[in-house]
Amino acid sequence: MFGRGKIDISIQKTRYAPGDTIAGSVNLTLKNQVKARGITISLMGEYTTEVAGKRSIDGVMVRARRWQTSETIALSRQAGPTYDVGHKTEHVRICTFNEQLDGEGEYNQSRRYGFKIKIPTDTPDSSAVSWYLLAKLDIPRGRDINKKVRIKIG
Repeated sequence: MFGRGKIDISIQKTRYAPGDTIAGSVNLTLKNQVKARGITISLMGEYTTEVAGKRSIDGVMVRARRWQTSETIALSRQAGPTYDVGHKTEHVRICTFNEQLDGEGEYNQSRRYGFKIKIPTDTPDSSAVSWYLLAKLDIPRGRDINKKVRIKIG
């Protein structure tokens, strides 16, 4: 155990389908008393997309396109010659669920919190998005205690 303590997430399986319910527990183990804003569990997703663009000589972005989503993210005036600014990788985070398991206060002992998360039926599958559960004890002006567990949806 490092630092002030540790947090673990226990779930029965790691593969789910949209519409399923994830049931599990968050187990908090502390070395000493900690003042915190609260403890949360979140269902998060991340995907990576490539952004390409051009700039005019005066620095104005004139074209940019997200390759994976084909979504135009910026289009403004074309004044004078342009140059290619190349490709850039952008990480996009999706939070579909966030629940506070306990509120602000002094945390001074190990504790277990149960949770149930209903996965939305319109959730993108794991081929496009990396999904995980994130449990976090939010410590003001200090390093949070957190844990990620990867899951598959789809």
